[in-house]
Amino acid sequence: MHKSQMSSRERMLAAIKGTDHDRVPFSPYVSQGTMNFWQAPLSWRNQIERAEQMLELEMDPTIDIWFHDPQPYPEVTIKTWRDTSGPEPLITKEYHTPAGLLRQTVRETSDWYSWRHAGWIPTTFGVEKRDHFGIDLFDDWNVSRRTEPWVKGPEDLEKLKYIIRIPQGHVLDEWCMDAQRAKEIAQKYNVLLVARRTIVGDAFQWFCDIPTFLIWLIEKPGFVTAFFKIFQGWALELTKLALEVGVDVVQRRGWYEIPTYFGVKYWQKYLVPLIDQESELVHQAGKFHSYFLPEGQGVYANTLKDMKCDILQAVDPRMLHGGHLNSLFEQCGSKKAFWGGVNAEVTLLSQDAKQIDKAVKDAIETLDQNNRFILSALLFPEIPQKSIMHMIDSWKKYRDK
Repeated sequence: MHKSQMSSRERMLAAIKGTDHDRVPFSPYVSQGTMNFWQAPLSWRNQIERAEQMLELEMDPTIDIWFHDPQPYPEVTIKTWRDTSGPEPLITKEYHTPAGLLRQTVRETSDWYSWRHAGWIPTTFGVEKRDHFGIDLFDDWNVSRRTEPWVKGPEDLEKLKYIIRIPQGHVLDEWCMDAQRAKEIAQKYNVLLVARRTIVGDAFQWFCDIPTFLIWLIEKPGFVTAFFKIFQGWALELTKLALEVGVDVVQRRGWYEIPTYFGVKYWQKYLVPLIDQESELVHQAGKFHSYFLPEGQGVYANTLKDMKCDILQAVDPRMLHGGHLNSLFEQCGSKKAFWGGVNAEVTLLSQDAKQIDKAVKDAIETLDQNNRFILSALLFPEIPQKSIMHMIDSWKKYRDK
């Protein structure tokens, strides 16, 4: 096929593989859902409209299948309550399992009903609108507000096994139907189909007291290994579901698998073998595995280059922590595709057209040397639309091969 006739999906797959393609793809990372504060031409209500509008702008959107949260075993009963007797309300949730009680208590701060909290739960076609204001398992808001974490030590691991499992029954049926719809939409628009996201290392900060867990990395290796094994088993089962649907890419979420928490030594010890295991499963189906790591890739580069994942996603020049784009490319460029390249929190928030232009130019010149680069930035609601349009304009200046 002549290069100018490439569909977005063909272009993205070619960039992942490093085969010939017409231009550098631009596929930004966008939070799922309807909470969109931008105006036309970026005013979408769901990911279908997002794909349509991005294609109009010549960009390369993805259609995303979001994995369902864990569904407890049927023998588990759940109890929740709210205590308003103190200076600040406390919310408690308990899972009563055959192995014992698993409980978390969280302070209900005055911002508990903020839109930033309400619109949290991502689904493939959902609106991310929670149907309650209680406690969800994967919720960043709980971390700084909790007075009691779910997992307090080894005694809670058997209980945790009753909570972390893939959906069953009609919940699984509905997820499968949505996944099939997503696949049909991706085929209609000829865009990449991505499964977002398996979670293993990130689980520690939602389920455990963070400082305590960091001590356990050193003092309780058996517990840490067993804790991650529970989430790894769940992640592999979810991966199998996505591969049965026929996704192009499975994304491994490493938002908190960063050097700030793990350092190189304990990341290598506890997490790298698990990431490689997931990569192997994805490769057995002939698909691609993406490791989403928003910071620390410079520190980890010497290990990342030999890992089995295909794509290093969320590459951020300001968050490499131990290098720059050139050094990352020098270490990993012969073996990996890069998906990222532009910082959002400083560069895009600056609204400085010259700074954004330079960032886009530097990213393309540095990371596309192996013909395996997808331009991206993390586009959260805080990012000014003006900056996004600057980035699009700059990409169109430098994208052609």
